Amino acid sequence: MTTPSSSGRTRGIRRLTRRRAALRLPPRLLRDEYLWYTATLAPIALITAAADGQFADVTVVLALSPVFVGAQALLGMVPSARRPLTDLGWSFLRLLVAFGFVAILVGLVGGPSRPLAALYLPVVVAAAALGLTQGIVLGVLGTAIYLAPILGGPATAGVIASRAVALAGVGVLLAYATRRMMRQLEGAAGTLRQAIVAERRRSRQIAGMEAVSRALVVGGDTSQILRRTLEVLSERFGYRYGSIYLWDGEQLVLGAQQNYSSAPLAIQPGTGIVGRVARNHELAYVADVSEDPDYVAIHDRVVSEICAPLLIEGTFLGVLNVEAVSPLDRTDRDLVATLADRVATVVALGRDRQALSERAALFRNLHEFTGAISLQQQPDDMATSLVSWTDRIVSADLVAITTLDRETGAYLIRAGKGIEARTVGAQIRPGEGVAGRAIRDRVTVVDEHFGPASYPASVRGQAVVSVAIAVGVPLVRDSVVVGAITVGREDATARFQPIELEALELLAGHASLALANAFLHDDVAALALRDPLTGLYNRRYFDETLERILAEHRRERIGDPKPLAAVMFDLDLFGQFNKQHGHQIGDSVLRAFSEILIRRFRASDLVARFGGEEFIAILDGATRDDALRIAEDVRDRVAKLVIADEAGDPLHVTVSAGCAALDEDDPSRETLLRTADVALFMAKRAGRDRVVAA
Repeated sequence: MTTPSSSGRTRGIRRLTRRRAALRLPPRLLRDEYLWYTATLAPIALITAAADGQFADVTVVLALSPVFVGAQALLGMVPSARRPLTDLGWSFLRLLVAFGFVAILVGLVGGPSRPLAALYLPVVVAAAALGLTQGIVLGVLGTAIYLAPILGGPATAGVIASRAVALAGVGVLLAYATRRMMRQLEGAAGTLRQAIVAERRRSRQIAGMEAVSRALVVGGDTSQILRRTLEVLSERFGYRYGSIYLWDGEQLVLGAQQNYSSAPLAIQPGTGIVGRVARNHELAYVADVSEDPDYVAIHDRVVSEICAPLLIEGTFLGVLNVEAVSPLDRTDRDLVATLADRVATVVALGRDRQALSERAALFRNLHEFTGAISLQQQPDDMATSLVSWTDRIVSADLVAITTLDRETGAYLIRAGKGIEARTVGAQIRPGEGVAGRAIRDRVTVVDEHFGPASYPASVRGQAVVSVAIAVGVPLVRDSVVVGAITVGREDATARFQPIELEALELLAGHASLALANAFLHDDVAALALRDPLTGLYNRRYFDETLERILAEHRRERIGDPKPLAAVMFDLDLFGQFNKQHGHQIGDSVLRAFSEILIRRFRASDLVARFGGEEFIAILDGATRDDALRIAEDVRDRVAKLVIADEAGDPLHVTVSAGCAALDEDDPSRETLLRTADVALFMAKRAGRDRVVAA
C-alpha cells in the first residue's frame, strides 16, 4: 500500500532524476572537438584578464563565453543530413565561431597590448588537426593577428607580461590537446594491435579448421579420422591434451585421445566435467579448472578445459574434450564448439556407414542362407544347417533349433550349439523358456535376465554354457508355428541390437518357409511310398526295397547268412464283405487290420499292402517258424477284432496267411513270393482263418 508521504518522495526522486538527465551532455557533444577547443579558450581568457588586473575584462569574458560555447554546442547537435554546407564548409563555420570568439576577446580584453592574441594558436592547431586546408588558412590569419601588436610599436613590460601569461595558457592548452590526441592515437593503436592479433589468430583458426576439415573428409575408419582430428588440434591450435568419447547408450567410451598416458577408457554420466556434459548435453567452458568442483585432474599442469557435446538433430553421440596448460578464452570455446559440430557429423556418418555395412553383410548372409537352406529337404538336416547359419549371422554362445513333430504334435529340439548331445530330442512345451514363450505367443521374445532357472524343465542342467541373455524367435508358416530358434549369450551386457533382432526375424522367415517345404516334401514322398488308406508301404516301394534286401542278403551268403522269411495275408471273403456292408465299412476294416500289423511287426520289418485285401511282410533275420508264430498271433487278433456297422451292430472278419523262408539255393524275389503265395492258397483251401507254412 502506498502512503501520501511515500508518493511525494517518489515524485521528488523522479524530478531530481530528470534534472540530472537534463544536465548530462549528449554523447555526440562529449566527442565534439570544436566544442572542447572553444570551451577551453574561456578559462585562459579569464585567467589572463585577472592577471592583468582588469576586472572589467573578467566580466566581458564571463558574458561572451556562454554565447560562443553555446553556439558551438548548437552547431554540434545539427545532424549531418540537415547541414546546409559541405563537410569542408561546415568545418570552416565551426572554426570561424572559435576564431570569432578569440577575435572579440582580443579586441575587448587587455587593451592595446592585446595579450589574448595567442589564443589564435589553439584555433590554428585545431584547424590543422581537422585538415590541411583549414590549418593553412587559419594559421596565416592567426599568425598575422598575433604578431601585429608587437610589429606595430615598442612593447612595455606589462605588455610582455600579459603576453607571457597568455602564451603560458596557450602552452598548457596545447599540451593538454596534444596529450589528448596522443592518448586517442595510443588507444587507436592498441585497438589496431588487438584487431591485428585477433585477425592473425582468426586466420590461424581458419587454417586449422581447413586442416581439420581435410582430416575429416580424407576417409578411413571412424577411429582413424578422430585420431587425425586430435593431431591437428594439437599441432595447429596448441591444445596439448584432447580426447573424443563416444556414447554407447549407457556410458562414454574412449574413441580417440592425444598425449594422454592414462585416459579413462569409459566415463559414466555425471563423473567429472565430461560426465556433466554427457548428462546435460551442454558445452562446458572452464577457464580455471581449480574453481570447478566437478573437475577430475589427470595432468597437474592443466589450467583450462573445454568440453563440447557431439549432437546431431538433438541426438547425443559423444563429447569433444580439450585441456590446455595455458588459459583458454571464449574464442577457443567458440572454436571447439564449431569443431564439435563437424566431428559429430563425421561420427554420425561413420555410424551410418557401419550400419549400412552391417546391413549389407546381413543381407548377403541371408541370401547365401536362402540358397543353402533351399537345398535341404530333411527337417533334421535343415535344423543342423540352421544352427550353423544362425551362429554365422548373429554372434551367439548358444543356439537351439526346435521344430514341430507332426506325428505327436510336440515341439522337439532337433539340433544345437552349446548344449549336450542328450538334449537333442527333448520336448519344449509352449510357455517354457524363450522358445516356448515364442511358440505360445508367436512373437520374438527377448529376455535380458535369463538364467539356468529360466531353462525349460526338460533341458535344465544340460547346457554346456550358462546363458545370461536370450532371444526366442518363432518359426511361423501359414498361421502354424512349426518351431523356434533360441539364441543365447553368456555376457549379460552384450545386448541384442535392433539389427540383430531384425536379422533373426528375417532368418526365421526363410527357415519357416524352408521347413514347411521340407514337411511338404515329406508328404509328397510319403504319398509316393505309402498306401494312402492304410499308411503301409505300397507295392512299388515294397518291390524296390525287397530287391535291395535280397541283394544285401546275397552279398552276405559267403559267411553265416541271416535267415529271411515272408508272410502273405489275405482277408477272407473280403469282396463279399464289401458288397454286403459297403466300402466305407470295408475301408475301416483295412485300416484296423493295418494298425494290427504295425503294432505287431518290428520297425525294421518291411510291411506293405500288396494289393486289394492282400498284405505282405518281410522279416529280415527271422526263420519260417518265427514267421509262422507271428502270423498266428496276427490271425488271432483279427479274429477278436470287432467292427461296428452303420447300425452299430458288431461285425467280424478273419484272415488267412501263408509263410515261407528264403531258399538259400534260389534266394530270389520270385521264388520267395511264389512260395508264400502257395502257402496262402493252401490256407484258403483248408477252410480259411488259418496260417500255413510252405
